[in-house]
Amino acid sequence: MKIKLDERKVKSLYVHIPFCEHICFYCDFVKTIKPKDPKTIDKYLNLLDEELKSYNDKLDNLQTIYIGGGTPSCLNAKQTEKMCKILQRYCKKDLVEYTIELNPESITKENLEIYKKYNINRLSIGVQTFDNDLLKKIGRIHDNSQAIEKYLLAREVGFDNISIDLMYNLFNQTKENVENDLKMIEKLKPDHISWYSLIMKENSVWGRRKLQLPENDELFDEVVNEGLTKLGYIRYEISNYQINGKASKHNISYWDNSLFVGVGVGATGFETIDGSYFLTVNKGSALEYTKEYEKLSLKDYYFQIIMMGLRMVEGIDLTDYINRNVFDHFKPVIEQNVEKGFLVIENDRLKCSKRGFDIMNEILIDFLD
Repeated sequence: MKIKLDERKVKSLYVHIPFCEHICFYCDFVKTIKPKDPKTIDKYLNLLDEELKSYNDKLDNLQTIYIGGGTPSCLNAKQTEKMCKILQRYCKKDLVEYTIELNPESITKENLEIYKKYNINRLSIGVQTFDNDLLKKIGRIHDNSQAIEKYLLAREVGFDNISIDLMYNLFNQTKENVENDLKMIEKLKPDHISWYSLIMKENSVWGRRKLQLPENDELFDEVVNEGLTKLGYIRYEISNYQINGKASKHNISYWDNSLFVGVGVGATGFETIDGSYFLTVNKGSALEYTKEYEKLSLKDYYFQIIMMGLRMVEGIDLTDYINRNVFDHFKPVIEQNVEKGFLVIENDRLKCSKRGFDIMNEILIDFLD
């Protein structure tokens, strides 16, 4: 039986920790330098606790929790334990994936053991590249030896689901740099890889300087895809790859039209209230923020399903009753793109062709007309 709109439960929770020990040049996420006074972080965690409690029983059926940032790993052991205790009440029997983002320079054995103690079962490590010169140029403060050391430490502590974040199309990056990153992946064998092309975000340090992007995006995308395929990784989303069935269940909830809640300053969510759909965003500062709600029109909601769903290699499930309505709404546009060879319909799924994946932004413009 298909799930009715008002029967759907919140599937995923995103928790934002905005504190960083250093600001990277490309980052436009909501962040602030880690305060010297530990009481500031305690106050922020208290705000998180209050916000979570405001949802009452709406978070009783979570399948995934994701702690992101910022740099969640920059919290000391006492702060980390407090954060985990706050979230512990939402770790119920349905929870299958519990992730925290880490930066190599702030990973400690003590904190890794706290994560294990509180049943965090997936790590996402921000490596970005294994080339030391490039790391300096993008404003990272770790080097490749530290990244490797901390990755191996996490394995030693017992984590068997580790994702690594990497970037390509960096300034002065060469094909050889990318191939060397692939060689390191072959040695380390992470369970999951998020490998993103550099985007010049408006609110990043580089974005404010109006720097122009390099023009190697398509070349590097091909090198990354071919290289990871040879290593046995399966691409399941434009920028995400998994091995041994360890795709990110939390990230998939963003792409498959699931409901999710975001808590903490800068966090976004997708919720239903009285039968209507809302995008949410928490605006303000680490010590004072409020949740803003944007009601989606039916057309905007349908476009969101198309925009997010086509990111997945397997595309959009047309046996789902909401997705079928989306298909009917956009049928002329879909048929035009099928005729052009950009979209494909097979096995009751709407998805991009190989060529369509490369020009997805152009395809999405058709759906906005």
